[in-house]
This record gives sequence, C-alpha cells and structure tokens, in this order.
Amino acid sequence: MAGRPATGQTPVVTFRPPIALRQELDELAKAEGRDRSDVLIEAVHDWIRKKRRELSTPRQD
Repeated sequence: MAGRPATGQTPVVTFRPPIALRQELDELAKAEGRDRSDVLIEAVHDWIRKKRRELSTPRQD
C-alpha cells in the first residue's frame, strides 16, 4: 500500500477554517501556552458531550 509510513500516532484530520477563525484560535491558544491541536481536541470533546446530552434529554415542547 502506497503512502506515508505509520508513525504510531493517531491519524491526522484536516479542515479549513476561515482565516479569521484560525488566527483567533492560534492567538488564544498561544496566550494559554497550548497548541492548536490540543485546543481543537478539547473543543470537539465538549461539542460531543453537549450533543450527547441534547440527544438524551427529552424535548419539552
């Protein structure tokens, strides 16, 4: 199979945020001494927890 050799790390996932969003992300991550990847992983975890709560909570119409 062609491609890059395995690194033993988790697979890379890419996305293309608007430039202004990426700049703000990088600025705030740097201010906290964190890297972009760490902040994005935290954000995705938070989003998943939120969605799971929403799906498990009965709607009150």
